[in-house]
Amino acid sequence: MSTGGRLKLRFFAQGHLPVTYREGLQAAIYGALPPPLGPKLHDEGLLGRGRPLKLFVYSRILGLDYVPEEKGFRASGELTLYFASALEEVVQAFGEGIWAKGGLEVHGLFLRLIGLEVEPIAPQSPVTVEALAPITVYRTEGKRTLFFNPLNREFSLLLEANLNRKAEALGLEKGSLRVQPLGFHPRRKRLERYKGTWVEGWMGRYRLEGDAHLLRLALVSGLGSKNSQGFGFVREVGG
Repeated sequence: MSTGGRLKLRFFAQGHLPVTYREGLQAAIYGALPPPLGPKLHDEGLLGRGRPLKLFVYSRILGLDYVPEEKGFRASGELTLYFASALEEVVQAFGEGIWAKGGLEVHGLFLRLIGLEVEPIAPQSPVTVEALAPITVYRTEGKRTLFFNPLNREFSLLLEANLNRKAEALGLEKGSLRVQPLGFHPRRKRLERYKGTWVEGWMGRYRLEGDAHLLRLALVSGLGSKNSQGFGFVREVGG
């Protein structure tokens, strides 16, 4: 089974977006996918038992300027968005959908598409990656949600377990993965609100070492949880 791919999309826009623009971005991404794929992916996921997997991930919108007094972001020129999926059909459908629409509308702001390219992905262990969206790792105990930071041993173990669950759903063998933060600093912590819930995540650079198919899966489906909500997108440094 193919393990998908990654798109780099360039836009032009002038206007403002709220700090919670992630919700509007997710809706726009689903809207760019044609039926029945888009609705099925949104409502049911495509693979996995118990909690169905969406198996796609995307970065923050890069190039926005934060305006504290407005509690939001300003777009004033070229912007970049990365989108990836472990499913080839999702990558192709999203690329075709956004091309046909000429861009994405996020919270009333139209991002006009000015460039789209398929990026090659061929990671070799070890690989250094940078988080272009916060990586969130947590465990639920009853009504409590325990988030883990990159220095906690659970962080790497849960990332490995998450990728192995994705691998199993794709019919791939399970493997091993070790994740090491590079230059850890508390300022890389992000608390972001998504549909009324606070999510803790971590930016920064990380060294990934392990089986090649898990490394690729990390790049096309995201590290950690909540990937389809815009968390866990990583990209090779210098790639």
